[in-house]
Amino acid sequence: MRLRTTLSLTAAIAGVMAFGVVSTANALWTANDAVVVPELRTGAVIFGAAAESQRVLSAAGEPVEITLPGTEIATVLDQGGLRTEPVIWRFQVTGAALGIAGLDYDITLGDQVWHDGRSAELAGGVAQDGTLLADSTVRIYPAGLGDDCSVIPDAPVDGEAAVNVHLLDASDRTLQAPAANPTGTEVTQTWCVAMLWNHRADGVYVSEASARGIAVDGSENRDFDTWDAAVAFPASLNAIGVYDHTAWAEGTGDDGTLSRDDSSWSGSVHPDPAGEPDLVIRIDPRVTNANPAVAPGDHATR
Repeated sequence: MRLRTTLSLTAAIAGVMAFGVVSTANALWTANDAVVVPELRTGAVIFGAAAESQRVLSAAGEPVEITLPGTEIATVLDQGGLRTEPVIWRFQVTGAALGIAGLDYDITLGDQVWHDGRSAELAGGVAQDGTLLADSTVRIYPAGLGDDCSVIPDAPVDGEAAVNVHLLDASDRTLQAPAANPTGTEVTQTWCVAMLWNHRADGVYVSEASARGIAVDGSENRDFDTWDAAVAFPASLNAIGVYDHTAWAEGTGDDGTLSRDDSSWSGSVHPDPAGEPDLVIRIDPRVTNANPAVAPGDHATR
């Protein structure tokens, strides 16, 4: 008896793309050279990403995009001054592959997108000047056990000092190994975005104290101590100018004398943090295969 394979298993990504399911392994081949079994699609693949109020699916293998809202980035200002705890935001990568297929993916950075439709490429992870992101450090990294984001990895030591957004362990991620999901259960992996304002102390407040006392034996005892604390103004975007005010008054007294006075004051003007642009995070899927002869890809192959 000679076996001749007449069915090539193919896989393609789709938002919700179900294929006919072969009920027994016998349907995958034939022992009769005179009978040719037509090629059958034998599985389903789904891939997408989700965050708060967002869920996107890949329709035909293209990357999906999750948006980190500018309103979330602006929360780095909430505590003001010298803050030590980062703001944490999360998103999920989800998917499933039946049959002998699996799913890998890469995460890359998209653009900064303003509310008026303008956009700017986040080249090399360097944010545009004049944005809160440009004065912050952001790290995007996979969550730990239980979707824990508390252990924030260090940025690469050889990275450029101007880089604001660091992607860590974001390439060649495996969502599901090939042939590892016979029931088609959706697999979810959580990612963390840690945002920290690059705070700088505006000054140092120095305190001094001294004490002097006379002991019961008449001896004199002295001590002296100093301590200091960093002082910072509330965090904000860089000032765009100074608004000057001037006021004056004139009046006549009961005795007929004329009195005059004037005063002036000024205040710094800062941009509205509500205008902070969104940050696009792109997730690019790739179908893998238990058959080493089939190269990974995101389109159907024959």
